[in-house]
Amino acid sequence: MTSEPLAKVLDDALTPAGYRHKTAPVGIAQQLASDMEELRDKGLLSNDYWQRYGRAFRFDPPPEVPEPRTLIVVAWASPAVKVVFHTDAGPLETVLPPTYFSQAGQARCLEILREVLGGAGHSVARVRAPNKLLAVRTGLARYGRNNLAYVDNMGTYARLDVYCTDADLQAREPDAKRNMMLSTCSSCHACHFSCPTGAIPYDGTVIDALRCLTHLNENEGPWPDWVDPQDHNGLLGCMRCQETCPANRSFLRLKAVVAEFDRDETAIILEGRTPECLPAGLRAKLDRIDLGNDSVILGRNLRALCDAARPVLPA
Repeated sequence: MTSEPLAKVLDDALTPAGYRHKTAPVGIAQQLASDMEELRDKGLLSNDYWQRYGRAFRFDPPPEVPEPRTLIVVAWASPAVKVVFHTDAGPLETVLPPTYFSQAGQARCLEILREVLGGAGHSVARVRAPNKLLAVRTGLARYGRNNLAYVDNMGTYARLDVYCTDADLQAREPDAKRNMMLSTCSSCHACHFSCPTGAIPYDGTVIDALRCLTHLNENEGPWPDWVDPQDHNGLLGCMRCQETCPANRSFLRLKAVVAEFDRDETAIILEGRTPECLPAGLRAKLDRIDLGNDSVILGRNLRALCDAARPVLPA
């Protein structure tokens, strides 16, 4: 089988399953890393941010694919979903933002890739890479002012993942002059005004990532003093800029409840126990929504959501 029909076979397998994808020569990985380093050198990415996340921008071939030739960036719809906790004060309905509940989609995508590429004698593996930047460079997505990637017909309610393969899919070098920003962002500043922590600039597309509530929600530790308790709005991440963005208007519908925790289970989660200290049934339940390893952070975040849900009494 030649590379051209292999690329078509891959497209014919991914598209009906709900996946959209673009390919690029593996050499683009070095350029993407250089682009991120340039942002750091210009002061648009802080040194603290680089120390925490810089490694994620470097592409290292995985053991399964020691000589990769092609990168494949894939997107699929990932709506926000509801999670309900039963507290002493009553039920608390929370939101798990897009992309967090994604292991099933990842597994199915990799299964398809292995069926097509592996069937043709090639290797494929999921890899760490600046997936948003790759998606934008290849034309799969565009940046919003909020630094999120917008995929056609999905908005920001899309999961992005990157895979590499030793198959030559005849990927073309992306157009360096491609407009990377949503056209609607030029005259819209809704995300800037809705950001609860002031992380999104009025102009530009590089946010103050360490000030973003999503960053704070995903990392253990006490809340900074400047975070308003009323800012908390999601079990992980933050939904404010996505909910107010006009480009997302068609994608805001939440799925039905994906998990519900009774009072005993909720009480244990609120304790912030480590994953190994959770009852087996509760751990399995959290694993089903891809949160089994996040119990310490979930406890802290859920406590914050409970506090935010309490009525504020006048002084």
